[in-house]
Amino acid sequence: MFAAPPFMNLTVLRSPDIDRASEFYSEMGLLFTKHRHGSGPEHYTSCVDGFVFEIYPLGKHPPTVGTRIGFSVDDVDSIVTMLVAIGAELISPAADSEWGRLAVVKDLDGHVVELLTPPNRDKIVASDKASTGVVTVTHSDGMDPGDADRD
Repeated sequence: MFAAPPFMNLTVLRSPDIDRASEFYSEMGLLFTKHRHGSGPEHYTSCVDGFVFEIYPLGKHPPTVGTRIGFSVDDVDSIVTMLVAIGAELISPAADSEWGRLAVVKDLDGHVVELLTPPNRDKIVASDKASTGVVTVTHSDGMDPGDADRD
């Protein structure tokens, strides 16, 4: 048995225009720095609470548009409005759900991006950061957001 379950700490998207992609995700409040590891490609990295989000150029790799990613945000309605204004495609408008206020957009490269403002987000984030340095989302009904059918 393992002492603790693994947790996801890295997501890499590939984009034909990494500058444009980093500007898009910066609109949500992510801060990026440019990196290059050895002779590898220049790419963007954002790190929040131990989770690394990177944007790499396509290079010889296929696009990662089949990937669905999600972010917990302060105000899903205002962020969706900003993202649509800069070219995001609205898939599902912001609506209340059992997990909180939820919307889905496609970024400028076609990646599906889920945006969620969970109930009591400020309390959840402050509580978890203070106690463990790790942010987790729990629900009063015991529902795990990973249990949702999000096809």
